[in-house]
Amino acid sequence: MAKRRRAPRAASVSRAPAPRPAIPGAKRRPIATRPIPWWRQNLSTLLAIAVVVGGVGVVVAGLFGGGASPYSCDSQLQPVAGATVDNPIVTPQQGFNHVPAGTRIEYASCPPASGPHYSQAGVAPLPPRFYEPDSGLGPGSWVHNLEHGFVVALYRCPGSTCPPDADLEALRAFVSEGPVTQSSTACGYRSKVLAVRFDDMATPFALVAWQRVLLLDTFDKSTALDFARTWIDKTAREQNC
Repeated sequence: MAKRRRAPRAASVSRAPAPRPAIPGAKRRPIATRPIPWWRQNLSTLLAIAVVVGGVGVVVAGLFGGGASPYSCDSQLQPVAGATVDNPIVTPQQGFNHVPAGTRIEYASCPPASGPHYSQAGVAPLPPRFYEPDSGLGPGSWVHNLEHGFVVALYRCPGSTCPPDADLEALRAFVSEGPVTQSSTACGYRSKVLAVRFDDMATPFALVAWQRVLLLDTFDKSTALDFARTWIDKTAREQNC
């Protein structure tokens, strides 16, 4: 009996697996992606914050960097023989324009008793009180007080060596006992006096009103109170708060 010959086997061909039938209601699995960093998601917000902080930094650096707001003095007032509470040094008008906080101001003489100054809530004019040596406040702030009829007591800390504690206590007492006036009552203040550090002057202390300066080698509370009673609101351009 003859054997049946088998047909040659066809070569195997690799085929792609058939797609699985879709299951009704099944969700397609999302393709895995790398998460976007939080800083990239919020890049526009971060840039906006950087701009604001940078702007504030410029103002803060101007107000407090280097110990005081930026200013320059062409000269320092020198003591005048015979100057008294009733007859202090009368200084020329140096102007009264408002300039943006942080602007560098040039004064013809220091301590200034007039001139350009800041006008911004929280910056100038200043509330009446004793300001500590590290407050970092320059004339750009308190000259505005002078324009409004305040009297400012200045004390010097050359090389960060401030007056003795007894003198600082006397300055504090001057501020707390300043004369009550009609304008101070209207403003809600006890008195329109304040004390602040200022190093660019020829004497350790000075009493200043608008265009009036009394330079002092020693601080005496009674003299300061007499000066305040004499000059508060007397030469002010504006009797405001």
